[in-house]
Amino acid sequence: MRIKKGSRVTFHYELRDESGEVIDSTFDSEPVIYIQGEGEIIEGLEEFLEGEEPGFSAKVTIQPEKGYGVSDESLVVFAGPENFEDDVELEVGSTVETEDPDGEVIVFRIISVTEEKVYLDGNHPLADQVLNYKVEVLEVH
Repeated sequence: MRIKKGSRVTFHYELRDESGEVIDSTFDSEPVIYIQGEGEIIEGLEEFLEGEEPGFSAKVTIQPEKGYGVSDESLVVFAGPENFEDDVELEVGSTVETEDPDGEVIVFRIISVTEEKVYLDGNHPLADQVLNYKVEVLEVH
C-alpha cells in the first residue's frame, strides 16, 4: 500500500542540521506513527513521503519554509520579571508556557534576561534551519 491522505504511516527518521550533527533519531527507539495529510509532521517530510510504500528508504533536505518555518520577529517579545511566578527559573535557554486569547498553549524560549526585562522567543527552536532527514518507511495502513 502506498502513502496517501488518510494513511497510517509508521517510519523511522534521523534528523541532522546543516553541519551534519544529529538533532534527533528514532532508529534506536520507537518509530513515529502519523496520519498522512493531517499535519502531524512537517510539511516537507509529508510531501516527500507521499506515494511511497513500506521498505522505502531515502535522504531528503528540507528548507525552512517546508520545515519549522522562518522566524517571525513578532514572536520575540519581552516581559518584566515580575510577570513570572516566583518558582520559574529565568535562565537563558529554558522555556515558559502561557496561553493565547483562544486558550491555546504557547511555549516561549528565554533568550535574554536583564534586571528589567526577560526576552522571549515563540518561534520553534528549529525555525530558519535547513533539515536533513534520513527516513525508512516501515508500515502503511
